[in-house]
Amino acid sequence: MSNSKSFISYKKNKIDITIKANIDPDWIEYFLKHYHNDKYKDNDNVKIIYEKRNKLFKIKDKILNKNILIKKFKLERTYDDLRFRVIPSKAERSLEIARALVNVGLKTPLPIAVIEKRGNYNKLLFSYYISEYIDYDYNMLDIAKNYNHPERGKILKLMPQLGKEIRKMHDAGIVHNDLHAGNILIKENADKNELYYIDLNRGKVKSDLSDKERINDLKRLKFTDHEKEILFKNYSPDRWRYFKEKVTKARRRRRKFINLKHKLRSIFNK
Repeated sequence: MSNSKSFISYKKNKIDITIKANIDPDWIEYFLKHYHNDKYKDNDNVKIIYEKRNKLFKIKDKILNKNILIKKFKLERTYDDLRFRVIPSKAERSLEIARALVNVGLKTPLPIAVIEKRGNYNKLLFSYYISEYIDYDYNMLDIAKNYNHPERGKILKLMPQLGKEIRKMHDAGIVHNDLHAGNILIKENADKNELYYIDLNRGKVKSDLSDKERINDLKRLKFTDHEKEILFKNYSPDRWRYFKEKVTKARRRRRKFINLKHKLRSIFNK
């Protein structure tokens, strides 16, 4: 193994991959033997969580002695084939944003490794992001999508904490870029609930965020007017009306764009 820009170049038995993490080489060999190329499907220690756009599976890992989550990114589109030759992979960006969140004291499943292989002309052949598995109580979307949910009060109580944490994220220059209720996991505790931010592969870290960038990151959050008021009062106590108004307008524009996109798809798919 040789270190290069925090990557580890791993070559053994005609396997040539890159890993971004400090991890036991024995675990890498174990991973490749038991989980790579869909070998996990017949493994009793594996539970498939999601298998559509990408693949997510939970594993009771014997070497690390903990539950881990492996995300395998699909690389089927020509667009992805081209762009990931010149920009970091989704797995690498997930790792970067996870580390940035942890560094400022925010919660995300702790990153373990990126394992990926590139071929000729830097073509990305496979890409995995591996993190700890969080045994959370519920996904915020489970309740937030239903305004009449019997436990809707839980969302209201989380708004002050959510507003302050997103402000902390933005002040650190971190843009999530897919910040909606479905990407926030809740772990309930007696003293204070923990919010875990997931699905980080679209994120970016910048030196400073403009109001426009903050507004664009906030516009995917869908809550009641009362909930949003509490959220923005905690996000920006002095300018909460400004952010509430701008985010509401940005959300309307986004909704119009999505509706138009769906109409065009339905026309061209006939």
